[in-house]
Amino acid sequence: MATSTRKNPKAGGEARVTPAMRQYFRFKKEHPDCILFFRMGDFYEMFYEDAVTAHKALGITLTERSEGVPMAGVPHHSVESYIRRMIEQGFKIAICDQVQDPKEAKGVVERAVTRVLTPGTLVDESLLADDTPNNLAAVAFLDSGDAEDAQVSAAIVELSTGEFRLIHGDARAVLDDLARRSVNEILYCETANGQTPTRVQRFLDALGVTGAARPSWHFRHGEALEAVCELYGVRSVAGFGLRDDDPAMAPAGAVVR
Repeated sequence: MATSTRKNPKAGGEARVTPAMRQYFRFKKEHPDCILFFRMGDFYEMFYEDAVTAHKALGITLTERSEGVPMAGVPHHSVESYIRRMIEQGFKIAICDQVQDPKEAKGVVERAVTRVLTPGTLVDESLLADDTPNNLAAVAFLDSGDAEDAQVSAAIVELSTGEFRLIHGDARAVLDDLARRSVNEILYCETANGQTPTRVQRFLDALGVTGAARPSWHFRHGEALEAVCELYGVRSVAGFGLRDDDPAMAPAGAVVR
């Protein structure tokens, strides 16, 4: 079977690239902000920076697939416990499974990313702590600047129960509310330079949670209102005691998207 070589981004050397590793690089490119759990036989393997991160976070053995290619793996039958530990530490996980019986494969077995898991989007009972809510939030800053009295709208959803709350107030009050509700992840509008805005980072640091930038159109009022109405099968949110132009529609739409 043909192989090629690829520069190791850490060591600068040449690493042997098999067809399976070409799959790995493709899926990793599609999910660059996730730790990629890549199914190989009876194990989920991680490579390069992901392997080093998993080694530090989970205490699992760090080896090398080939010279200069860090590698770490966990047994497939106990992967849920490792995923939970990674999620609890704020990591995002992409699960790449074998979607073809290896016995039927002619060459490399087919694989696909079957799940993407983040701290605020867990609904699998095996990954959720008993009696502990798993709240995902989105925030939209309505005023420019980083002042504590800047107006902020937020939407909070508990995905396993469907509970949905909208809040609005100054930055300090909204931050306090998010803390009381123990949110696990915050969505925010992405920036042109790809950097996390200072005011968003302040929220993340204060709450000790992970953040995820989402496309700006997710927060545009028209698209956001459309997403919420489509979810609930209504033409207007008036029936929920809200105005269609409510400022909290922006984060609500982002959460729905």
